[in-house]
Parts: sequence; C-alpha cells; structure tokens
Amino acid sequence: MSAWTLSPKPVCFTALVATAAVLGMLALVAGCGAENSEGREGAEGKEGKKSQRRSLPPSNGTHNDLTIICPEGLWNEAAGMAVAEILGAPVAGLPQAEPRFGIIHAVPQKINSLLRRGKSLLSIEVITDSTAVLEVRDAYARPQLVVQVIAPSLEALPSLLAKVLPELGNRFAAHDAQVLRQKLKERSQSPLPKELRKIGVAEMLLPEGFLVTLSKPGLVVLRMETKKSTQYLIVSQKAADDSPTPEADVIVDRDALLKSYFEGTAAKSHLATELLVPPTQAFYTAANGQRALRTAGLFKTVGGFGGGPFVSHRIFDDAAGRVVTADALLFAPSAKKYRLLMELDEIAASVRWGASSPK
Repeated sequence: MSAWTLSPKPVCFTALVATAAVLGMLALVAGCGAENSEGREGAEGKEGKKSQRRSLPPSNGTHNDLTIICPEGLWNEAAGMAVAEILGAPVAGLPQAEPRFGIIHAVPQKINSLLRRGKSLLSIEVITDSTAVLEVRDAYARPQLVVQVIAPSLEALPSLLAKVLPELGNRFAAHDAQVLRQKLKERSQSPLPKELRKIGVAEMLLPEGFLVTLSKPGLVVLRMETKKSTQYLIVSQKAADDSPTPEADVIVDRDALLKSYFEGTAAKSHLATELLVPPTQAFYTAANGQRALRTAGLFKTVGGFGGGPFVSHRIFDDAAGRVVTADALLFAPSAKKYRLLMELDEIAASVRWGASSPK
C-alpha cells in the first residue's frame, strides 16, 4: 500500500483489490462502507447510551472542489492529463471557460489533517496486479466522499481512468449537490415571502438576501445583490395546455417575461434567451414524481450590452392542471460564475408547489 490509503478500510477491502469489473464495483463498495460505518456507529457512547453518529469534524471545501491524491510521477506521466481532460473539462453554457471541478493536486506525502478533511477526495495509485475502485462515505469528516482508483500498472492507468472518471465525475457532482442543498437549507428563509406562498409555493430553499421586486397573479420576481453579482429568480405558473412542444414553450414563455419585465440599460432594450448558443434541455422526474424539464443556457440584452447564464426548472403538474416554473438568471461580469450558477440551479430545483394561499 502507498502512504495514503482509505482508513478505516471497508470490510470487503481485501477481496476488492483483486482484479474485477471496475464500474460494477462502485455500488458494492459503497454498500460495504455503509455497513462498516453502521457497525462503528452502533458502539456505545458515554453513560451507556448508543452513539447515533460517529464524532467527525466537518468537511472543508466549497461545492465543486475536488482534491486528488496522486504521486508526482504518476500525475505527470498519466493521471494529470486524464483528470484535466475529464474532470477539469469546461462547463457548457457559460460565457467563459470554467472547469467542472476545481482540482487540487496533492502528493501522498503532503496529506495533512486539513487536506484529509476535504469534502471530495480522489486517490489514484498503482498496485501491481490489482484493479479496483473503492468508495467510502464520511471516512475522515462529514459530509465526505472518498474514492480510491487502483490500476495494476502505469501502462494500464490511462485506459482505466478513461473508463471510470466520467462516472466518478457524476458521483462527485451528485455529492456536491447534496452538500450544497444542506448548506442552502441552513441559510434559507423561513417562512417564505408571502408573495411566493400566495401563488402556491409550499417549499423552497431560498437564501436570505433574495427580496421580492415584483408580484403579480401567477408571477413573483426576486432579486439579490452581492459585491460581484446580481441574481434573479422568476417563479411563475400558468394553465396546462397539452402543448406538443414543451421544450420550445419554455423559451417562448421566459422570453415573454424577460421582454415585459427586464429592461436593459439602453432605451428600448430588454433581456432575451441567446439562441446562437442553443440551450441544453433534459426531462427528469422531480422529487414528487412529476415530470420536469431543466433548461440551461445564456441570456443576452437585445438592443444593448450584457448577459450571463441562466437555468430553469419547469414542472408539469398534471393533477392541478398547471405548469410551474422557477427560472434563475445570473449577471456577474467580473466573477467566476459556475459555483454561483450551481447554487441557483439547486434553488430553482427546490421549489415545491401546493395550493395557492389567499394571504
């Protein structure tokens, strides 16, 4: 073993070091890590009481930070390039290039207590005649995701990384989203503004600082100003119409709202979706089981200057006969935008609708 290994080890560690199907192993190792964790958490605490959770320090690092533990030679010869091309690839839908993960490389000999507490850790190493991908949750801090990739040789490492890094990127991204939602929950407004509750928003992870700037039947616009950004949330609903083109309807509806309520700095200018860089769209199933559509792209100022990224989540509430949308816009010309957009994405996706309140 190298100077840095997963500790405490999952109970199935020895068997998994043998050559095996790498991607199929991820779920198995995660389960073993959970069983091992449950065994430790069941130990008796002070005064004979059962300890419900292990005593771990909080993890450090902001969302999309990723610490890579890898020997210098291995990093320079093979791992570094693969990590940069896959995990450090530019994020689509931004006006400038920003990596998907903020990569921090550290050699095993330099791992200290601070780095060990990183929210997301990935170890890459070579162990002769061994192939494995090991995953453990909350090994050194909480919340934390630790993954160790083991290749049987330097020559085999590039192909192994090409195979597993895309899936690991998705796993780290899901972990980031989970951590981010918890942080948003801790600083969200409670109760929600009465204007949101009036149009039927039952739940929403709305951080302090967002203020209502417009309230109309079926429409609420909120704004937050920071030193480096202006952020908008447009929460709206309309009657369902069984349209055969829901993807196009999202763009048409948001552009109508932008033209009506978002003027540019120049006379007769207004905001609109930038269609020269087509937005990305994907259907998914929302937490309540309803069909939903996520749209992400860029907005521009028609007849003026300025723009930025946006993300929207539209839910098709068939039972209530309505379509509800949370649309977020980010204007931050002098700042990196991806981390801010990640927050807005989670905020827009967090909206849960109920019956409209008359208050």
